[in-house]
Amino acid sequence: MTKGMQGRFLLLYGSQTGQAKAIAEEIYENAPHHGLQPEIHCLSMTDKKFSLEKEACMVMVVSTTGDGEPPETATKFWRRLKKKTLPGDHLAHLNYAILGLGDSNYNNFCRNPKNFEQRFEELGAKQFYPSGFADDAVGLEVVVEPWIDGLWPVLRKQLGLSNNECTSNGVMEPSENKSITQSTGDDSDSGTDVDNPYGHRKSHQDVEKRTSPDVKIQTEAATRTISNDNRTKPTTLNNDTKNNKADANRTSTDSGTSSLTQDSLRTNQSEGETVVDSTQDPSLTCSVPPLSESGLTLPLLSPAYLEVQFHKDLVMSPDQLTLQGSASYPSAQSDVSMATIVSATKLTRDDAVKTALDLELDISDAPIDYQPGDAFSIICPNPSTEVDLLIQRLGLSEQADSVFSLQLIANTKKRRATIPDYIPKTCTVRHVLTHCCDIRTPMKKAVLRMLVEHTENAREKRRLQELCSKQGINDYGAFIREGCVSILDVLIAFPSCNPPLGRLLEHLPRLLPRPYSISSSPLVDPKRLHFVFNIIEFPHSHGRAMARQGVCTGWLNHKTQPIQQQVSTDVKGQDVEMNMAALSISEKSKVLIFARTNTHFRLPEDPSTPIIMIGPGTGVAPFIGFLEHREMQLNKVAENGDDTIKFAPSWLFFGCRHKERDFLYRHKLEHFVKTGVLSRLHVSFSRDATNGTIAPKYVQDNLRLHSTDVLDLLLEKKAILYVCGDAKNMARNVNETLLELIGKHTGKGAYDATLILAKLREEKRYREDIWT
Repeated sequence: MTKGMQGRFLLLYGSQTGQAKAIAEEIYENAPHHGLQPEIHCLSMTDKKFSLEKEACMVMVVSTTGDGEPPETATKFWRRLKKKTLPGDHLAHLNYAILGLGDSNYNNFCRNPKNFEQRFEELGAKQFYPSGFADDAVGLEVVVEPWIDGLWPVLRKQLGLSNNECTSNGVMEPSENKSITQSTGDDSDSGTDVDNPYGHRKSHQDVEKRTSPDVKIQTEAATRTISNDNRTKPTTLNNDTKNNKADANRTSTDSGTSSLTQDSLRTNQSEGETVVDSTQDPSLTCSVPPLSESGLTLPLLSPAYLEVQFHKDLVMSPDQLTLQGSASYPSAQSDVSMATIVSATKLTRDDAVKTALDLELDISDAPIDYQPGDAFSIICPNPSTEVDLLIQRLGLSEQADSVFSLQLIANTKKRRATIPDYIPKTCTVRHVLTHCCDIRTPMKKAVLRMLVEHTENAREKRRLQELCSKQGINDYGAFIREGCVSILDVLIAFPSCNPPLGRLLEHLPRLLPRPYSISSSPLVDPKRLHFVFNIIEFPHSHGRAMARQGVCTGWLNHKTQPIQQQVSTDVKGQDVEMNMAALSISEKSKVLIFARTNTHFRLPEDPSTPIIMIGPGTGVAPFIGFLEHREMQLNKVAENGDDTIKFAPSWLFFGCRHKERDFLYRHKLEHFVKTGVLSRLHVSFSRDATNGTIAPKYVQDNLRLHSTDVLDLLLEKKAILYVCGDAKNMARNVNETLLELIGKHTGKGAYDATLILAKLREEKRYREDIWT
């Protein structure tokens, strides 16, 4: 693209799981409707396809991974950008805007895009549009949609273009000049809230009720305009119930206009329709006023670009099909290899709220050299029952195992259209829906918008329009995102919706491997590793068509049913794992695994450094590996008679619901205490009766009870604090408790306590391995 082209700007993205890339591509697709011509590149292409030193206007969409770090695709770019030799005016010619993605369940919310923003400022770049920081904890769309809507007129102005055409299409000037954000979490790395410069705390409710101030909703007409190149522009629909006009049944004519009549909402029992009842509660399929009577603004309909061609004469066995084409796996540190499940031990009683399984893998044939605290990923398929139901619902049962290939539609209007690299060149419907595409992920608005075009029933069409509209953002959050409603759920709930396979493959994201913390030490056996997980249960609910288990945890549970053994509940000396030597080779199962790149959650190299471990529930997993490692090291020192190596105290804070039901690895932990490997074990049971006594319910309660010793270890003896487990509640509560205790211990205020905790993180003495 010629750099002097009118409306040209550079569009960059840095993505770990694909969300930032998808949002950047949405901007890229929509830009021509605003007279703009972006040149889009991944940040990994720095110096190959683009150079900031030659650019005047740049928009960046970038995510955060790990402990506030850049995604892998952005590491090289960030490394070059933060060189200390760069002068302060290095990017003085550059005007930029940043859309950052993060999750406020983690302490370093959007730390990476904020680092980019700070570095650009240090190098003299000028921000022409306020940064947006989108929060996956409450829905990225809450910030992403208004941020993009407000970007267009400002970007046109920045590039010296008139905004007259834009305002005629309904895009208005943005509101006040400040960051758009929905995060309810603080930025732990600074004393001020960079997302909220005026210091006012925003509640979750305030965020969800916010609608874009940048978009003017048109309700005078219910028309859909199609440009000369047949690319669909944003749709504005009107539902004027006072005049008996409705937009639920929209039949497009060749001219691109829409015919909307009240007849489309009338009851038709033969088609399974029901009358809209304003006395009902809203649900996935039911709308109530004011939304059911509101005009709607729909997102752009993405152009079709994939064509499915079946090859009747070609037969392929499952063994001939490559797993996910030529695509590499994110965060992979090793090649994909096969491991054998050699034992499966149930660590919880049958009456426990959650079922936890400990699996042992034989990794003799896997090129994995791990340390305690490391993680690995398992490549898992979608559940076969759901795949079969989806194939049946799509009307493809007779073609489920027929070979097809994907081709780009000739003259597609999709810009930069490519066939997904995670789908093999020749494939079957069953294989692509089992191994390649994520059929469980909650539906994005772009998918719902596509489904609208393939829905016949008028009321169903209207409801899908509402769910993907700007006005329906609260319903989308409640009934799609929070309900974890999948494509199968939607197709079951809306029976007249029948999308073609090609359109579905355009929109379904890649099925990603699942990461797990290793709960063993290679010093015990370098060819074996253990890991533990809860079997995730999703009950049947409004929106979810059936009860289900987690994609990977359910698969592993089913796979190991023949070999699962119950851990003994006898506390008198029984081993935590049963003897599995009697298993026959035929009973053993294989799984595909690879090592992950994250290596920050490890024991200190110097054993004289004290460690404090906080890991309730399955968060105890890496600490079992830590303690096994320490035990082997202690035994070796004792055997060698070496008294020069000193081992510092090690503390563990563990918690669960019931002592007798779900105290994971109880016997091992008590063994570690008995042998002196573990200096202190502090446990808490949140659901056990206390018989009138005051007992700690959660790990943070035990932190308060032992705060003097904990803070002495942490602040005076330079201990390393490890936190593993749930990010949404536990890790946040632990962080807040530490702030409280540090404040009391030092006599300083909340701001100074925050700085102390931030310094611990900076020194890598406050380490987290947490998840949502």
